[in-house]
Amino acid sequence: MKRRLITAVLAVAAVVWAGTVAAAYRAIQKFESTPGRAANARATWPSDSKLVRNDGAPTLVMTVHPHCSCSRASIEELQAVIEKSPRTLRTYVVVFRPRQMKSGWEETEVVKEARKLRGARVVMDDDGREAKRFGAFTSGQTYVYDTAGNLRFEGGITLLRGHAGLNSGRADIIRIVNANAGHSTHPVFGCSIVNRGERP
Repeated sequence: MKRRLITAVLAVAAVVWAGTVAAAYRAIQKFESTPGRAANARATWPSDSKLVRNDGAPTLVMTVHPHCSCSRASIEELQAVIEKSPRTLRTYVVVFRPRQMKSGWEETEVVKEARKLRGARVVMDDDGREAKRFGAFTSGQTYVYDTAGNLRFEGGITLLRGHAGLNSGRADIIRIVNANAGHSTHPVFGCSIVNRGERP
């Protein structure tokens, strides 16, 4: 009788454990595949932006939260974009920085990697003001504007949250910047850009 009871308890425990693992796996999958809030993208370059658009070649702008774990994959994909784009492409990485945070809060590995990108200009964005001008809500949000200041691409360039790898967002940007033509959008996977100092 005692042996049967132990067997039954172990069987129930195994079922509960398997169910818990399955539920956790589904939750992770759902999180990774759920896009962030899409941008309220401007059809033309924001006239009040402090960034300087390139009149002779496309301009790319990516907004990032330095403490978002998804941002590392966005920077990795951005490197792949730059490597296959004309050297004339002007690239901005706009880093969210709450004004109330101490100096150095934004100096994460994500920002250090962004500074290594060929020709990229890393810009600190106090309280996300520049992100607001471009209508960005999510880390990893990327825009491409053509030489006339018209929006050609808006969205993300990662496959899933925190996952680098070939995806249509990356491929579309490479095609657009090389032809200075075409339009495309892609879901953006990342953390919210918020006006608070805590980690997202």
